[in-house]
Amino acid sequence: MDIVYQFVGVVLWVHRQQINKQYPGGILKFIEDSLEAVFAKLPIHDNYFWRVYINGKYTSQCCPEYLREENYNQLRNGLLDRLFIHTDSVQGFLEKVDRPITRLVLLDHMDWLSDRYFPLLESEWQAIINRAGPNTRILWRSGGLRTDFLNKVQVRVNGQSRELPDILKYHEQLAAELHPLDRVHTYGSFYIADLAA
Repeated sequence: MDIVYQFVGVVLWVHRQQINKQYPGGILKFIEDSLEAVFAKLPIHDNYFWRVYINGKYTSQCCPEYLREENYNQLRNGLLDRLFIHTDSVQGFLEKVDRPITRLVLLDHMDWLSDRYFPLLESEWQAIINRAGPNTRILWRSGGLRTDFLNKVQVRVNGQSRELPDILKYHEQLAAELHPLDRVHTYGSFYIADLAA
């Protein structure tokens, strides 16, 4: 039962009001549906997210890809030299890096910025626009079922003010196909978009 309470704590922390307003049946139905998806609909044998949460450890067969013996050995034998670790905000990293970035995984931190730190959300998206290379693709998720707050984000593209939705090409069908396969299942929505600017 402790695991259910811990899960509930995560979900309640991730924008409870959003889920209560947007999810049919509210927060309790969201939790019920999420747990059903993880433990009844998705394979658990390779779900290392929940297995480590429940058992407190990985197994050699149920772990992140980089910890599998063959992949770990590749990292140790030279691939690790291609990995660069940065401890910074998204914006801070983008402003310091000196090359175009074409792939970004933003996870759910924009939920937190949208409520109290909207100017930071806009400046982060401006940094994304400024550093984006050709064919930039961005993935993110949200505690809510929608990220309507992004519709208000203003950025400058080629010297002109633009609304963020005008420069994003969403891959709604692909995101809708992939979101139910999410093995963590604590987020209300998932997005894939390309920068059209």
